[in-house]
Amino acid sequence: MRITAGLVQDDEYNDFWHNLAGIGDLGARETEIIADTARRGIHENFKREQSPDGTPWTPLAPYTQQQRRAGIDERGIPFSTGAEHPILRRTDDLLLSFVNPRHPRNITIADHDGWNTRITLGAVDDPQTPNRIATLHAGGTTATGRIVPPRPFVGLGTKAIRQLEAQALAILTQRVKNL
Repeated sequence: MRITAGLVQDDEYNDFWHNLAGIGDLGARETEIIADTARRGIHENFKREQSPDGTPWTPLAPYTQQQRRAGIDERGIPFSTGAEHPILRRTDDLLLSFVNPRHPRNITIADHDGWNTRITLGAVDDPQTPNRIATLHAGGTTATGRIVPPRPFVGLGTKAIRQLEAQALAILTQRVKNL
């Protein structure tokens, strides 16, 4: 036991404050729970065909609908999906690259600094289609010169944010109870 500036401090007291300071540093299971909740939010954007703020995506162009009816794209890759829907889900590869942590192009990074945990979710482009993700998300021009309207899918809507807040609150509440 130590006396500092008139306060009595012991190891239990120090442990409490050290544990409280590190309360935001999530364990592996807690990190995965939070990441999974965020992935579900991104999945909802695809499912609803809306940006995170709820703005509906631009419908598919007539040329794209024609390709879909033919069942083969300009690269000669066959697929089977509706002419108008689902948007951005011709093969589901783009969706899965963001929401499936085992997908080869998925990025899930958890940075722990001892006090906090920062979780980064994302995906990298297939080397055969560079800049595809950015073009589909923010809009742009394809390699063949076609204009692609923005269809934002990265980010979380209000419902997903509330679910994340609830998960984080549950984790923090449990940690405080265990102090």
